[in-house]
Amino acid sequence: MLITRDGDFCQVDFDWRDDDPERPAHDVLVRLIGATDYAHDDGDLTAYLMERGDDGVWRLSLRLPAGFRTSYQFCPVRDEPLRGGHPDDDRWAAILTGGHPDPGHGAGIGPSTWPNYGQASVLSLPDAPAQPWVEPGGAPCGTLTRHTLGDSAIWVYAPAVDAAEHALAVLFDGKVWDGIGVTVAFDNLHAAGVIPPTVVVGVDSIHGLPRNQALTRPGVLRSFLLDELLPFVHKGWPVTADPARTVLAGQSLGGLAAVRIGFDHPDRFGRVLTQSGSFWRAADTPDEIDSPALFDAYADADRVPLRIFQEAGSLERTLLTRNRIFHGILLDRGIPVTYREYQGGHDYACWRGGLADGLIDLLGEPDALPAE
Repeated sequence: MLITRDGDFCQVDFDWRDDDPERPAHDVLVRLIGATDYAHDDGDLTAYLMERGDDGVWRLSLRLPAGFRTSYQFCPVRDEPLRGGHPDDDRWAAILTGGHPDPGHGAGIGPSTWPNYGQASVLSLPDAPAQPWVEPGGAPCGTLTRHTLGDSAIWVYAPAVDAAEHALAVLFDGKVWDGIGVTVAFDNLHAAGVIPPTVVVGVDSIHGLPRNQALTRPGVLRSFLLDELLPFVHKGWPVTADPARTVLAGQSLGGLAAVRIGFDHPDRFGRVLTQSGSFWRAADTPDEIDSPALFDAYADADRVPLRIFQEAGSLERTLLTRNRIFHGILLDRGIPVTYREYQGGHDYACWRGGLADGLIDLLGEPDALPAE
C-alpha cells in the first residue's frame, strides 16, 4: 500500500497478488466498511474493483479524505465476473464472506463485520482521530471472567488497580468487543490514570435471544439489566451504585438501546455512550423501541439527569442525519452531550477509539482526550 498526501485528501494505492492459480479471480473487490457497502446499495461497485496488471498484480487507487479511517478486506470473486453487474443479496453476502485482510498491511482488527467475521486490515489516514489507547503498551492487565446468568452470558473485566469502590460500565455486544481485544484499551486507560478504577461488563447475549430482538425490546432490556445483571455485579465486585459513575454503552442498535434505557432509568444509568445509534429505526410492534416516539419523548420531557457521549460516521447517511436531529433535541432540552462526527462508517475500527474517548469523557479526565 502506498499513501500519498494531496491537501485534504490522500491517494491510497492498494495492491494484491492472487495466491490461487488453480481458481484465479475474475474480479477483486476492495471492501472499505461503509463506503463499498453503500456503493453496492447504489448499484455500482466500479470504484472499488481492482484492475489486474500484466505482472499478475491486482491494483486500485482511491482518493480519500485525509481524516478517513476504515477497516477493509480484499474480496476475490472467483465464480464469475462481477464487473458490470449488481449482485443480489445472497451473492453479495457470499462475496464478502470470501474477504480477507491485506497481507501487506500489518495493522488489523479482529472479527467484527457482517457477514465476514474474520480478520480485517485497518486503514488510518494521517488526519484520522488519534487512537492512543487501542494498542498493547505493556500496561498491567486486568482480569476477565465469564459468567452465565440463566440463559444470558456476560464477561466482567476488573482492572489491575485497587479501589474501595469502582465505577461501572456496561457494554452491549460484548462478544464482538472481546474478539477485538478491547480490554487492552481498558488496561491502557487505567495505567494512564485517565479514568477511575472501572469494572466493565460485556453483555454477550440476553436471554438467548437474537441480537435484533434483545436490543429492541425495552421490557427485555429492563428486566435483564436491572433485575439480573446489576444485582449480580454488585454482589461480586465493589462497584458504585451512583448513576453519575455508571455508564451504559452501545453501538448501532446497542446505541439506541442504551439511550432508551438511560432515558427510562437515569437513576441507575446516569451516563450513556452511544456510537452510530440506530435512531432511524421505527418499531414493527408495540413492544419494540421506536425512534420517532423516543425523539418525541425527549422533546416533551423535563430535563433528564443524564450525560451523553454521542458520535456517528460521515458515511452513515440516514443514520448520521438522525443522529444530528437527536443531538439537536438533547441540546434543546439542556442535556449535557459531547457530540462528534468521524470520517468513516459503521465500523469497529472507528468505534474502538470512540469507546475509549467516551469513557474518558463520561467518567474521567476530558483533558486527556486526543486533540481534534
